[in-house]
Amino acid sequence: MENDIEKNIKEIQDKIKYLAQKYKRNPNDIQLVAVSKHHTLESIKAAYKCGIENFGENYIQEWQEKSQALSNLPNIKWHLIGHIQTNKAKSINSHIHCIHSLDKLNLAKEIEKKSPLENKVKVLIQLQVDKSDQNKSGIPFENAKELCGMLAHSQKMDFSGFMGIGPEENDKSRLRDLYAEFAKNAEDLWKSFSNRPKEKYILSLGMSSDYEIAIEHGSTLLRIGTAIFGRRK
Repeated sequence: MENDIEKNIKEIQDKIKYLAQKYKRNPNDIQLVAVSKHHTLESIKAAYKCGIENFGENYIQEWQEKSQALSNLPNIKWHLIGHIQTNKAKSINSHIHCIHSLDKLNLAKEIEKKSPLENKVKVLIQLQVDKSDQNKSGIPFENAKELCGMLAHSQKMDFSGFMGIGPEENDKSRLRDLYAEFAKNAEDLWKSFSNRPKEKYILSLGMSSDYEIAIEHGSTLLRIGTAIFGRRK
């Protein structure tokens, strides 16, 4: 298992370098987050030994259990990438490196009100990628302005960029169009609402099946699980 994970990570890192060159990007601008949801502590340790420090979890309880069990690993960073219920806002603490899935104003208000954060946590607004795909979360672009404005003045959250989940789409041309529109919408919102509009922002876009197209359209953070750890059991 450990050898497979090491081999997979090397293949992905080599592919990222190749794609960065292909699309005239700096490979150092593209971060890899290993999505460890439902994978074992041993698998996470194997990826960590290969130099991976960023891990993505979908569920608060699973993140809490894993972060506690692996608290002895220096520089490990935890990303919350799944839907967060408002009643879990009080569980958001400084052990979280980044929240990718903020898509509701009331959730942001609950985090601001109830989380025990002493330092600001990075947050990304999850924007809707495909209006016709109702199975994916994300706030529509036209509804995101109030949330952006609230985060720009937050005392507990550092508005750092945007996240998107693409549809399961076999038509690569359509996916390119969706990602191009997503990237443009993200840039427009950042320039309009960020306190630091000239700085680079995080664009969390691309998973195991579509990260080449995501890199083509400016993704700075890839969330990859299956291509690293294999299918969940």
